[in-house]
Amino acid sequence: MRLLILVSILILPGLSAAAQTEQPHPSPASLSHSLDRVSKKPAARSPIATKLATRLSRVCGQWAEYWRQKQLDNVVALYAPDAVFLTGTGDRFNGREAIRAVFKTAMEGHTSDLTPRSLVTDVSGNLAYDSGDYLETIIPTSGVAKTELKGNYVIVFKRQRSGKWLIIEHVWTDKPAQ
Repeated sequence: MRLLILVSILILPGLSAAAQTEQPHPSPASLSHSLDRVSKKPAARSPIATKLATRLSRVCGQWAEYWRQKQLDNVVALYAPDAVFLTGTGDRFNGREAIRAVFKTAMEGHTSDLTPRSLVTDVSGNLAYDSGDYLETIIPTSGVAKTELKGNYVIVFKRQRSGKWLIIEHVWTDKPAQ
């Protein structure tokens, strides 16, 4: 309690003085110019970050290849043990084993021709994301007519202690292709 009072005595007068100091207000034109400059000039990436972003953007393509070939173990190995998968229907699967179970059921029930396209990939520290869209043809093993889907995805990666990047969040949307 004494510490809180001491901090209040030392800091509050300085804040009051700063609040009373008149700050110049930027003109709307200068604000617009600043916003244009920010939105048109993305921050420069280091060559290492660019290379890593390119490598991570390819993970979705590798994921799709494993999915088409029904290589369940390889698909699941791309996820962290505590990963989360959110489906296009709003279902949430927590953990690698739950993700394995839902993917196994899906692979057993149909064959997929999935074509993802990465649109944006970025890296910041130990986190990265890849966002894109996809087209998919699903052919049920029951022989029912095939379904054409399209949608979007976001994959969030986290660098593990080992240095390996794994999926920690995967969101998938879908709707019938037109």
